[in-house]
Amino acid sequence: MADEARHQAGNVVSDLRQRLLEQGQEQTERLAGTVRQWADDFAGLARNAPGDSPARSLAAQAADRGHRTADYLGKNGLEGLVGDLQGFARRRPGAFLGGAVLTGLLVGRVAKAGKAAHTADGARQEPESAWQGPDGARQEPESAWQEPDGAWREPGREESSPLPQGTVRRELPGDPEV
Repeated sequence: MADEARHQAGNVVSDLRQRLLEQGQEQTERLAGTVRQWADDFAGLARNAPGDSPARSLAAQAADRGHRTADYLGKNGLEGLVGDLQGFARRRPGAFLGGAVLTGLLVGRVAKAGKAAHTADGARQEPESAWQGPDGARQEPESAWQEPDGAWREPGREESSPLPQGTVRRELPGDPEV
């Protein structure tokens, strides 16, 4: 009975490993295609850039490196990439760890920028601070929101307000009506 359980566990691990390798290979092929497309885009930029401009040189270098990277990924696949990374980590562990840290920071910055861009693309945000009513008491407007342009809006508030767009009028006791 124990041998049977061990055998089945081995089969499950083997199947899982095979699925992961297949998915990794698919992702690597997709990455190679994306890198190749970027390289083609850079090559187009280089072709259309003015004569001896630095932008042309940089775009041509990026295109060349992109094509070489895509060719490498297409030829070696996931297993080759992992093998090369393991070899590099053994030969130069400090450089490998430094690169891993820098990559982690870069991915974190990109994710943070993506989240900020998503919020700025029209996602409504609730106001962070309370508004004051005529008696100076704290009030939270129930249905105010912030527009993508950064202006706060409140239902029923006229757009022809004498205040600049996006300004919230904080009323004070004894303040004349505007």
